[in-house]
Amino acid sequence: MPVIIQKYGGTSVNSPEKRDKILAKVTAARDRGFDVVVVVSAMGRKGEPYATDTFLDMLAEIGPHPTPQTRDLLASCGETISTCLVAHALEEKGYKASPLTGFQAGITTDSNFTNAEVVHIDPKKVRKTLNEGKIAVVAGFQGWTEEMDITTLGRGGSDTTAIALGGVLGAELVEIYTDVPGIAFTDPRLLPEAPFIDKIDFYPMYILARAGAKVVHPRAVKTAISYNRPFVVRSTFSDGGGTLIGEPGPSIGGLYGAAVLKDVILVTLKEQDKLGFWKQKAVDELFYQNTDAGILMAVQTTAGPETIGPNACTVTGICDLVTFMWDKDMNINPERITTLLEQKGMVIKGFFRIDSGGSWAVPANEAASAVGAVFNEYNKENTACVV
Repeated sequence: MPVIIQKYGGTSVNSPEKRDKILAKVTAARDRGFDVVVVVSAMGRKGEPYATDTFLDMLAEIGPHPTPQTRDLLASCGETISTCLVAHALEEKGYKASPLTGFQAGITTDSNFTNAEVVHIDPKKVRKTLNEGKIAVVAGFQGWTEEMDITTLGRGGSDTTAIALGGVLGAELVEIYTDVPGIAFTDPRLLPEAPFIDKIDFYPMYILARAGAKVVHPRAVKTAISYNRPFVVRSTFSDGGGTLIGEPGPSIGGLYGAAVLKDVILVTLKEQDKLGFWKQKAVDELFYQNTDAGILMAVQTTAGPETIGPNACTVTGICDLVTFMWDKDMNINPERITTLLEQKGMVIKGFFRIDSGGSWAVPANEAASAVGAVFNEYNKENTACVV
């Protein structure tokens, strides 16, 4: 039978009522004739009893420096608990199901604890589970090393698990279920009228995720690119179509989307960075570029002057970094957007060039105004309506 992967985040599994919505979607897919692999995150968020951060706070109460192996082993427990609960709930509904840890699912990683990379997946046990007519419920976010240590995959780890499994299993569809109905043009908290988009290709989504878009993690998109595996982001709590990531879609006057990073400062290096020491301090490699004035980079304000060091020159106060991605075949260029922002009275603190896009540093708390100004301008020219 064709395989479908469904991933459910922490806010989808943290109560019996929410888990009932998961069960309805999983069993519906099974009843349609799919072999179903369900990937689950830990239940809830920090402060809730079985959330990952809650477990890690227990270690912090004992002491500040647990070993990486201890930290990751405990951090993996939330997903294991969710896996067992969902599998048992499916059994109680009359569907055969088997819970699997990342180790059992054959997910081998490197030994970069807390932020491990998947290096290989042996799906033998997952395939065996499906061939036995069972729904495979897999713990997201976790894997194991060749030394048999448990590792975790960092932010977006469960999405990465689902997409990687979809790749090795040749899944017909990978669905990432969350608490929002898909990917919006930008964060609706910045722009309430921001529409949700039907489709967006891998590259603009990957850059927007790196630049601050929160719904999907850049590592998950990168994994999808490596397997050439499009996936859908949709809501657990509604029946909308969501957003398909991995195929070209409509734009707003040529714009695909906008992302924002807040609380950054721009720093110009006075010295060369031969060893890449400063590059590691940038919020992302996108925001570390050579300019006529030297190396310009964006760092989080939490870095502090002592981290930046005496051989760097801070050139701005606190900024918002606004990134736009666009269709390269449309009449859009950085100069045009810069002019538009300046006409709206904004002071541009810095600019980072990106292929088919760009990032503008504007004064703190002006991101919403910047995004709104550009959206409204290009929405006037929109010929492909996004709904």
